[in-house]
Formats: sequence, structure tokens, C-alpha cells
Amino acid sequence: MTQTIQQQRAAFALQYIKALPEQLEPDQQKEFTRNACALPAMVHMNGLGQALAFCRVKGSNDRESYKQLYQLVSDWLCQPGQPYAGKADALEGITQMDMSHYQLAQAEALVLMSWVKKFAKAFLAEDAA
Repeated sequence: MTQTIQQQRAAFALQYIKALPEQLEPDQQKEFTRNACALPAMVHMNGLGQALAFCRVKGSNDRESYKQLYQLVSDWLCQPGQPYAGKADALEGITQMDMSHYQLAQAEALVLMSWVKKFAKAFLAEDAA
């Protein structure tokens, strides 16, 4: 069965999001959803590299939701067929590959995040409205 790239993105995001309740406490899930909703704007304003570096720094300071968000985007961008395939993580790809790969990775990350945001709102704990 052949899937479109859009289906592959959705399947990847869904699998990742459905595993998060086992790894994150409800408050961390809420934070993950807020961060997932904010990441695309951060990418537009600062670029993919700066946005992912921000998530990486926040994730290394015991903010598990940022760590998970960074890992999700990085894992997708480093899969076979993606701009940073074969790299250890997205930041390695960003710092070692050319501008055309960077532009493709940024566009890919933004499209992936549309699925991540929807699935996070659907499957993770949310803030009270």
C-alpha cells in the first residue's frame, strides 16, 4: 500500500502523539500542546534552526514537553526521504547541509506541525477554556 507524503506525516505525528500520555504528566501534556501551537509562528519569525535550538535548550533544562517537541520534529526530518536523512538530529543537519536542504526542512517541519497541533489537541490533556 502506497501512502501519500501527507498520510505519512499524519501517521508519524499520530503515533508520536498517542505515545506521549505515557511519558508526560497532564501539566506537561498541556505545555506540549501550547508549545506545539506556538512552534510554527516561532519558525516563521526566527527560522527553523533558531526555533529548534530554542526547544533543545528548553528541553535540556528539565522541560520534558520541549524535549519531546524537539525530538518529534528532529526524528521526522532525519528519516529516510527527508531533508536530513542520515543525520543524528535536525541541528546537525541544519549546521552541515546546504540552504536548499534547510528551506525544504523548514517547509516540511511547518507542514508536519499542522498535524502535530491537531493531534495534540485531540489526544493530550488541554487547558480549561
